[in-house]
Amino acid sequence: MKAPSFCTLVASCLAGAAAQAATVSAPSGQWVPLAGNYDFIADQQTGQPQSDIVGNGTNHGFFTTFNNNGNASATDGTLGFRIRLDEAGGNTNNPAFTRVAWIGIDANQDAALDVFVGLGVQGQDTVIRIYDAGTGANTGPSTTTIASSHYNSVNADSTNYNYRPVNSGTGPTQDGGTTNDLTPGGTDTDYYVSFFVNFQTLVTFLQTQGISITDQSDLRYVMATSTQWNSLNQDLGGVNGGLSSPLTWGEIGGFSPLVTANGSPVPEPASAALAFLGLGALALRRRRK
Repeated sequence: MKAPSFCTLVASCLAGAAAQAATVSAPSGQWVPLAGNYDFIADQQTGQPQSDIVGNGTNHGFFTTFNNNGNASATDGTLGFRIRLDEAGGNTNNPAFTRVAWIGIDANQDAALDVFVGLGVQGQDTVIRIYDAGTGANTGPSTTTIASSHYNSVNADSTNYNYRPVNSGTGPTQDGGTTNDLTPGGTDTDYYVSFFVNFQTLVTFLQTQGISITDQSDLRYVMATSTQWNSLNQDLGGVNGGLSSPLTWGEIGGFSPLVTANGSPVPEPASAALAFLGLGALALRRRRK
C-alpha cells in the first residue's frame, strides 16, 4: 500500500477539530467553534443588545460548518456561519432578527477583506447576499468599505436561515456551554443567528477578483452586525468597540483563526515543521525495527 504523504498525514492530524456538516438549526455541538473572545458585553455602537455579539471560551460566540455535497467537487457545497447575540430582536411574542449580520472574508491571506456575505431584512423578506468589498483598503475598521450593490441575493428559508434561543447544557439536542445568558445578572436568553451561503457562488465571485479558492483553501473571517447593508456600524466580533479604529484587523484581534471551509485549523509554519519532524522521527523509528 502506498504510504501517505507528509501533507496528508499533517492534514489528518489537524482535521480532528472539524465537525461533520450540520443543518442550519442543529445544536452547536455539531458546528465548529472558532476560538476567540466573541465578544465583549455591551460594547456595540448603538447600545442595542440584539446586535451585541457575545461569547467566551466555554460559551462560544462564532461557529462555522460546511456541507461538501458528498465531496464530488472541491468548489461546491454550502458554507455556514452562526453568531451568538446578547438578546432577541423583535418582541417577546415574536422574536425576529431585524439587523444585518456580516461575515467578511480574507480569501488570499493578504490581511485585507475580499468579500462579504450577509444576512438581513430587505423589505418584507429576509435575504442572504454576497457583496464585493468596497474601494477602501479593507485592512481594518476605519478602512473597510462594502460595495453599494450586491453580487448575489437569495431569499432565506428554513434550509439556509435560523434564528433561535441558545439552549445550553449537554446532550444531543443542546448547544453546550454553561449558560443561556452571558450578561452578568441578566434574564434575557442569548440568541443564535445562523445562515448558509452557496459555496460555488462564493468561489465564482472570487474568481472575478482574481482569487481562486477551494474547500481546502485557507480562510479567515471578520464578523459584525449593522443596521444597514452598506457598512459595519454596530458590533465587531472579538473586538472591544473599535468601529473607527485605525489599526488593522490583525492588530485589534478582529480576524478569526485561519481555517479551511469545513473549519479545520490551518497549522502555523512552526507547528507544521514540528509535525514534520515528529512524523519523520516516527517513520525512522519504524524503519529501524
